[in-house]
Amino acid sequence: MAIPDFQSMMLTVLRSVEGRKVSGSRDVISDVTAEFRLTPEEQSQLLPSKTQRVVDNRVYWCLVYLQRAGLLNRPARGQYEITAAGKTVLEKPPQRIDIKFLAQFESFRAFQALSKKKGAAVESDRVSEEHNVENLQNPVEELETSYAKLRASVCSELLTQARQLAPTGFERLVVELLKRMGYGVDPSSVIHRGGVGDGGIDGEISQDPLGLDMIYVQAKRYQEGSGVGRPAIQQFVGSLNERKAKKGLFITTSHFTDDAAEYVQRIDSRVILIDGERLAEQMFEHGLGVVLEHRFDVKKLDHDFFEE
Repeated sequence: MAIPDFQSMMLTVLRSVEGRKVSGSRDVISDVTAEFRLTPEEQSQLLPSKTQRVVDNRVYWCLVYLQRAGLLNRPARGQYEITAAGKTVLEKPPQRIDIKFLAQFESFRAFQALSKKKGAAVESDRVSEEHNVENLQNPVEELETSYAKLRASVCSELLTQARQLAPTGFERLVVELLKRMGYGVDPSSVIHRGGVGDGGIDGEISQDPLGLDMIYVQAKRYQEGSGVGRPAIQQFVGSLNERKAKKGLFITTSHFTDDAAEYVQRIDSRVILIDGERLAEQMFEHGLGVVLEHRFDVKKLDHDFFEE
């Protein structure tokens, strides 16, 4: 099964804390993992930012929301315990604890009102009006989902622009990207070689000061749907063999066919295939063809600061 959303975890989290004082969230995460029978793959799944496990993040926000509603208390650093209100809830437990359920508690409504005033993700009118409220994400996941959508949109635009470049322009783009990615001894050791009679090599990279370790590059601008097949890769490998080289990068704005991908796994030379999607992602990651518009620093409360 898929990892449940954080609201679906709330009842399990509250029950996990019942009858004991929890230090940290490890035990709670273990209970959630067991309750929902999460597979090892699901347990290791990361947020889009790759900074935290999804299950850890969702349990954390369960604890925050339950505490805001007054069902949990945080008596000391890293500790959680159930309150009298939380015990009352579990005496006749509902089928589900979610944001709509928590809205019955005054402390949680106050939290919602403050969040709405500050422009945060939890809005009281959304809780009452949103028809799909059970699938709402926690604030961090909402932010990361929005960022992922924005990134995907920009990457799509980057790829469209790259396909419109002249062949030489695309080759220069690839060379500049490799420089920004840190290839070569220094930027001057990543050289554009494309042109008439280039022998199938559009760029070369010297990985050491004496040029003993060389990487050769081929950059092919194709339109969407025009896949790069095995023959094109074989020609590139032939160019590597002429130079007694063992390393190559084949970069395209399109995609590689299955037979091309299988071929590079069987040859002695180490050839990496970079398709259009991966190319655009690297351009985004290394700031090529994009400019910084906004930056948001995501912060959370430092509970340790307020401990005596």
